[in-house]
Amino acid sequence: MRKILIASHGRVASGVKSAVGILLGDSSMVEAVDCYLDEEDFSPRIEKFIQSAKPEDESVIFTDLVGGSVCNKVMTLRPEEHGVIHVSGFNLIAVLGCCLSDDPLTEAVVDEILSTASVQMKRVVVEPDIPTADDDDFFS
Repeated sequence: MRKILIASHGRVASGVKSAVGILLGDSSMVEAVDCYLDEEDFSPRIEKFIQSAKPEDESVIFTDLVGGSVCNKVMTLRPEEHGVIHVSGFNLIAVLGCCLSDDPLTEAVVDEILSTASVQMKRVVVEPDIPTADDDDFFS
């Protein structure tokens, strides 16, 4: 079974899970853990995900900031000892890639997905000759 957990500061995790649901029509393989919204300890939910990983599962944890407190907490739980791949500094494309991959989510496959996802981040510049929504001739 493919299982993905997203853990982040604030509501980033639930937002990404929502986007996955909108884009794929199903986000059931994704679990979101929104951290630091209140005083509740988020660690037990992450630990439960790690402990529930079976050898036949394809399990990935995404955390938002490399070296951030959520990432560091996951690192202390040693997910790799349970066959869970930990990725930090993710984007929506990386999560979608793991959801949609036809290949088993091995470390090599996840590394390839991350490579593809990272080059998709680009600064967007609108050229002056491209019509905008405010132009009267936009839909002509």
